[in-house]
Amino acid sequence: MLRSPRTPVALMADARNQSLEEQREQALAWFVRMQSGDATDADRAGHAAWMAQSAENRAAYARLTSLWTDLDGVTDRRTQAICLPARSTRGMGRRAFLVGGAAALGVAGLVAGAGLPDFWLSDYATGTGQQQSIALSDGSTVGLDADTAIAVEFTDSSRRISLLHGRAFFDVAKNDRPFVVEAANGTTTALGTRFVVHQWFDMVTVSVEESAVSVMAPNRTIASLHVGQNVSYGEDGLGAVGGIDVELVSAWRRGKLIFEDRPLRQVIADVNRYRSGTIRITDSRLLNLRVSGIFDIRNPDGVLDAIAEALPVRVTRLTDFLVLVRPA
Repeated sequence: MLRSPRTPVALMADARNQSLEEQREQALAWFVRMQSGDATDADRAGHAAWMAQSAENRAAYARLTSLWTDLDGVTDRRTQAICLPARSTRGMGRRAFLVGGAAALGVAGLVAGAGLPDFWLSDYATGTGQQQSIALSDGSTVGLDADTAIAVEFTDSSRRISLLHGRAFFDVAKNDRPFVVEAANGTTTALGTRFVVHQWFDMVTVSVEESAVSVMAPNRTIASLHVGQNVSYGEDGLGAVGGIDVELVSAWRRGKLIFEDRPLRQVIADVNRYRSGTIRITDSRLLNLRVSGIFDIRNPDGVLDAIAEALPVRVTRLTDFLVLVRPA
């Protein structure tokens, strides 16, 4: 778990005993704090004291700085993303409306065979590079990351949201009705809390920023998460419950992508949401290569440049819309 930067006094007191990992965690925590735009005078003084403490601290911070990609002033070449508004069925259930519409159009066989695109099944969706905040009827708020789609089903007895793809932040209003988020055949249940559900590649990761949630994987295994914890699940069940730094988990809502020792497959899944076209990994042996870095979501190709420099891979741009990541 990444710890928040401590006071200069505390940092000075244990400088000789800190491990390399602790030093790296402190550097990353300081970097996030200083780049957040919310750093106070006390933060800046603490950061300066920590930097002056040792050459090792300065070197760790410099390594993070070298990973930082910032293209202020560079024109974004992507086409403008489209954010889809909620669609009303005026009393008719969404699924019944879709089935009825498909039958009327004579394409029921196509729908059954291939399925409908997620944006047709959703109430709210964002396009490439687009984020949106949604105010729900119960007072809850949902923050959608880029290329994300959700479907909302509120009844007198329950509140259910399906995350069809992407990543969403939930700030749940307290209510007697349970609040359940479905994603990839698993569920996350909360009554009043702040948490993120992130669907990437073939996995889902749930992270808690406030209060607690219960997570059930597709195989019915269950984990309870509290503030500062996360867990991932797939079809095979739950992974281990781990610790998180809340500032890092929420960085995407401030326009940053932060990866700390994350698998390449997750990094590519995230970057794909911020650029037109798609990035494909051609060799399964590359999927779990580890990536660390801090990037600006306005420059998703900067992640590719860093990956090509740091990992044994080659990045081949066949077109602006198709990029291959291959073994070097």
